This record gives sequence, structure tokens and C-alpha cells, in this order.
Amino acid sequence: MTSYGRWHDSSCTYNYKAVCCDVRGLNVTFVFINDSMTWTEAQSYCREHHTDLASVRDLTENQKVQELVPEGKRVWIGLFRDSWKWSDGSNSSFSHWLSGEPNNNAGAEACAAVVFGSSGRWMDVLCDQMYPFICYGPGEW
Repeated sequence: MTSYGRWHDSSCTYNYKAVCCDVRGLNVTFVFINDSMTWTEAQSYCREHHTDLASVRDLTENQKVQELVPEGKRVWIGLFRDSWKWSDGSNSSFSHWLSGEPNNNAGAEACAAVVFGSSGRWMDVLCDQMYPFICYGPGEW
């Protein structure tokens, strides 16, 4: 979030200050953290010292967080994008990516494949590539 209350997506490896939240029943308090860190570091810090990174659920909360952001600066909030889903539509909470993956190397690598000889690690690939595949189902063997 910027000091103007606008949200931007950024690489999670950038170093920004953060806004954590403390939740006590129905009361939510936002806390500005003046240390620069990556998004993952900010999330860990907030979870250790507060409740979590700030979740902004309405314009009133957005205003409260915005008031904490120094002029011209950006801070981490708790929103993140994890768009990988299974083909059955379920969310992917487990991952086993090969080091450096997913890298979206061709700018359109939106499918995943298991890499032979990599202990089952995954890589992102173009969806129009032809690979052997494995199915599962409830059928009789």
C-alpha cells in the first residue's frame, strides 16, 4: 500500500516497511513497523509479535492503514497472490517446486510438470507441450 492508500503488486523479495494488525475479539488495531523486510519476513515478524500482516476489509480499515504509511513510501499488507490451482479447481496449499521454479520463463508457463530425476520436483511449462501423464480416479484396477 502507498501513502495514498492505493494498493500495488510487488515482488515479495522487495524490502518495505510493514503494517501488522492486533486482533482482540472484534477490535482490530493496526501497527506500523519501521523495519524494512521482504513480504515473507514481514509476515513472520507480524505473526511473532502481533496477530498477522494487516488485512484490509473495507474503506474504513484502508483509511486507518493509510494514515500509518509515511509520505511517499510503500508498506506490506497481508494480501498475496497464489494463483496455482489443481485441475479439479481445488486450491494448492502444497508445493514441491524445483529450485528456481516456477519461473514463467516463456511468459506463459501456466501448467506444471514433474521433472524426471528430480525426486518428484515440479517445474512450470507451456500448456501446449506434449508430455506423458498420470490420471487418478475411483475406478477398479
